[in-house]
Amino acid sequence: KTKKKKVADINTAVTKLITREREVTTQGEEVKKEIHTQAQLIINLVQQSERQLVQEVDTAVQQKTQLLTKQREEAETILNQLKGCEEFVEQSLNVGSQQQVLREKQNMVQV
Repeated sequence: KTKKKKVADINTAVTKLITREREVTTQGEEVKKEIHTQAQLIINLVQQSERQLVQEVDTAVQQKTQLLTKQREEAETILNQLKGCEEFVEQSLNVGSQQQVLREKQNMVQV
């Protein structure tokens, strides 16, 4: 081969290598974009699941809290009634005759 032919072949090879470099760079950018797109989809799904799970927990907590509040209020009512009965018995034993005790008992039942 002549010197000019060798130089031309090398120039052609260099041009092909430059072209291939650009192709590889472009493909790399496309792959990175696709990775980013897929990662965003996964992140969105995880965030959606997080919101749903948080909502389910909030609902469960609210329901249980309402039930416990109702039970507490009922227990407080019973406690107050017991305290009232205790006070009545103590007063009746300290103060009154059987007739007074019965009158007070009737008053409490009517209330």
